[in-house]
Amino acid sequence: MDALAEEDGWQAWSVIHFYGFDGNSKAKYPKLTFRKIEDNVLKVNVEDLEEFHLANYDDGEILRKITFNENDFKDVLHTIKARQGQYKLRKALLQNYRSKCALCSINDPKLLITSHIKRWSTATADERNDTNNSIMLCKLHDGLFEHGYISLTDDYQVLYSQNFDFKGQRISTNLSFTLPKEDYPSNIFLREHRLMHGYE
Repeated sequence: MDALAEEDGWQAWSVIHFYGFDGNSKAKYPKLTFRKIEDNVLKVNVEDLEEFHLANYDDGEILRKITFNENDFKDVLHTIKARQGQYKLRKALLQNYRSKCALCSINDPKLLITSHIKRWSTATADERNDTNNSIMLCKLHDGLFEHGYISLTDDYQVLYSQNFDFKGQRISTNLSFTLPKEDYPSNIFLREHRLMHGYE
């Protein structure tokens, strides 16, 4: 019975799109079904969403006060775990880190990433929207940090993993962390990061 009801739902969606919502949309999407939409949504990459926002980036946006609401940073449609509120956090970090990577001089917003110290998948809703759990990093340093090839001490000295060939990859090990204007990375989250990646 449930399967029948589900199938009826797919068919109903097709009928609506065939007959249209108004005179201008009749038969505009005759092959569109909710199932096709769902299948495509499941293919969405969170980083692609961030790239979409970057394509419409407005330099003036980072100067405005960023406010969060109760729906930001919650997993929605748990099958895709869309990061609601990620864009707001990104704008807040761009402002806090002066639109620059905390570990190098890269300042092109299309090369900057909102990097969580405690991973999104294990963080609570409050931790996800906590600017103390986030650092603005370029794509290279975000990747190194994400995989634990670099980490930070409680006083923000850069640590380097012995399990990565920095020299062979021609990646500098002469990095220094640039402190944000406010909301410094939390020592609690940094310690979790070090523990996870074997620094202590």
